[in-house]
Amino acid sequence: MSEYSCDVLVAGAGIAGAGAAYYLSNQKLNVIQVESDHPASGPTGSSSAVCHAFYGDRELSLLAKRGIEILKDLPGAFHQSGCLWVCGPEHEPINREIVKRIRDDEGSRIEGLTGEQAHAILPHFNMEGITFAAWEDESGHCDPYGATNELVNRARANGIKFMGGRSVTEIQVTNGNTTGATLSDGSVISTGRVILATGVWSKALVAKLGVDLPTFIERHFMAVMDAPGVARKLLPHCWVDETTNCYARPEGENTILVGTWGGGGTGVENDELKEAHARMNYRLEVAGQLDRTITQEESVWAIEHIMSRSPEIAELGIRPGYACQYDMSPDHLPIVDEIPGAKGTFVITGSSGHGFKLGPAMGEVVAKWALGQRQELLRKFSLHRFE
Repeated sequence: MSEYSCDVLVAGAGIAGAGAAYYLSNQKLNVIQVESDHPASGPTGSSSAVCHAFYGDRELSLLAKRGIEILKDLPGAFHQSGCLWVCGPEHEPINREIVKRIRDDEGSRIEGLTGEQAHAILPHFNMEGITFAAWEDESGHCDPYGATNELVNRARANGIKFMGGRSVTEIQVTNGNTTGATLSDGSVISTGRVILATGVWSKALVAKLGVDLPTFIERHFMAVMDAPGVARKLLPHCWVDETTNCYARPEGENTILVGTWGGGGTGVENDELKEAHARMNYRLEVAGQLDRTITQEESVWAIEHIMSRSPEIAELGIRPGYACQYDMSPDHLPIVDEIPGAKGTFVITGSSGHGFKLGPAMGEVVAKWALGQRQELLRKFSLHRFE
């Protein structure tokens, strides 16, 4: 049995764990990061990685803003394609207020557009029923695998110890204080501070500490359109449509990614579309037990959500899509907190499909918290809100 010690242990090398490790690597501390496989091998690597600051919750917008700043500093990983978020008259009033808050109070670059102005940005899109759009010309999308690995590689270059092929199986606690962790290979790490950025695997791990995280796992999927040489011509920007709960973005020059979501995260819900979405994106009982292949029927179902907007995209061929797993919370907001009864152990989970853009900043602010700097920005994401 091997024994190690460190100032801070980071469990997980998805985007949040990578963000935490990178921040800590600049603090002249002894840091160990463990990962069961390789960086971005879990849900992070399957993310659409659409990046925007448009959120109904101030805290999410600010975390997204900081997350995008970090991602933009990674050469080749971030693509400033812009993001156009459209809605109909039902959601126009609240979306106008969101844009105003983000622009005037938070300082992010965002514009509110009419349907006609949105059409000028994507002139070949059918904007019927669109009355308002949020346009972020400095946002865009990312290579999730490349961005995560770049953060981990930078952290390693700064001196952290990265241990791949191993996972945390148990947190040791003495008199309410974290004292260490046991790994899957039997190794023991002595430390008073642990950051669990373990996503869908967090619930089972935290349960061993007597705490029931109210999270669950959902299977989601992404359709892939075959657009050889014309992907960026047909869809040069990220597209998010509240009237159909559809999002899409170009992936290089030859493919377009198309997905759907249940409507959470922005402060408004589309109940009719949410029900259909729940039927197609179902719950999983065991973390990691996921068949990433999807059926032709599932691909077609996702693509149908964008077909009425773009006849050109509707005529494209379909490539094999893929499924991924989301760690969901009941209110679609992250759960970020110090574990009750285990002082020094912090968890980042329940990102509910929003985690990639938030992850670098979430890891950073939790790392600061672990070092004794209480983060007011995270108060909204406390476990106590479910009591």
